Amino acid sequence: MVRTPARALTAPLAAVVLFAAACAGNDSSAPAPAPVFAGGEIQLVDAPASSVGLTGDGRADDTASAATTKPADTAAPVDLAATTGSPASAAPAADAPAPLKWVQLSTNKASIGETVTDVTGFTLYRFASDSAEPPTSKCAGECARSWPPVLIQAGGRVFVDGMKTDDIGAIRRPDGGVQVTIGGWPAYRFAGDTVPGDLNGQGADNAWFAFAPDGKAIESLIATADLKAAKPDRTTTLAARKGEDGPIVVDDDGATIYRFGEDDTDPPASSCTGVCAALWQPVVAENGGKVKLEGIDEDRVWWLRRKDGTRQVTLDGSPLYRNVADKSTDTIIASAAAQGWTPAR
Repeated sequence: MVRTPARALTAPLAAVVLFAAACAGNDSSAPAPAPVFAGGEIQLVDAPASSVGLTGDGRADDTASAATTKPADTAAPVDLAATTGSPASAAPAADAPAPLKWVQLSTNKASIGETVTDVTGFTLYRFASDSAEPPTSKCAGECARSWPPVLIQAGGRVFVDGMKTDDIGAIRRPDGGVQVTIGGWPAYRFAGDTVPGDLNGQGADNAWFAFAPDGKAIESLIATADLKAAKPDRTTTLAARKGEDGPIVVDDDGATIYRFGEDDTDPPASSCTGVCAALWQPVVAENGGKVKLEGIDEDRVWWLRRKDGTRQVTLDGSPLYRNVADKSTDTIIASAAAQGWTPAR
């Protein structure tokens, strides 16, 4: 393995800010995308949440631009008449997930095809016992504990990234909660998925299947798929940020960077192969192996040469990765620790 001095990976800090702004594509002169009211229950926005300055996973909504954006009045409202019951017909369970202030629906290239994920990259599923005509959820009680519905606060924004807004809607559940629908089908996460991109719920009970972007069920089995390693996360910058759950290291896009507990640090070596390599992108330095640093001591940064010839950045000897499906910013996926993944700090 070839090692280079840490100083060879660094560049002037001033360039960091300029490059990060260029990569984000933020143009302060460009108008923010206008959301569309959906029956007063949700607002549909045909753009990523980051386009209006939102970060995190939907629990917080602290950006002035997003809070003050006025919705357009041109879209047909979502029909909430066909629900599983009236808003007052049942009380939510004590351990039910809190409705999010905003939701992002994104597409992800997974081993079974193109799936739908939330902003943190977790796969969204549909239930065969539900109905799309009319949209109805039959998953409640213990079912909803294993399969948490995608809930949003009334009037909240649903950011649609890579899908058609016409396919997105909402229903009122028996407990009064507002649940997001895709192609008329209520959307859920699976409690057994621990890291973004997991597909542990696929085919469960022959009733739960991942969403395709048009709302159809993907019925392929993971075992029949040809797993391919994810493309590297090519970044020019590593920056220290204060995330919702503590200090973190992020790439050009603001995505949290992780370490893998099974990797070696002396000398640095990656143990992420097979399924792991399909879900986690190695962080690779651009520009001839140089990476700009913001708020990080250059003595902590090194690199290792991978078999494909690219240089994977290391921090304190640990190879760095980004989750391929995670499209959030400044957010730590705490559940990933169960599989040995911890945020780089």
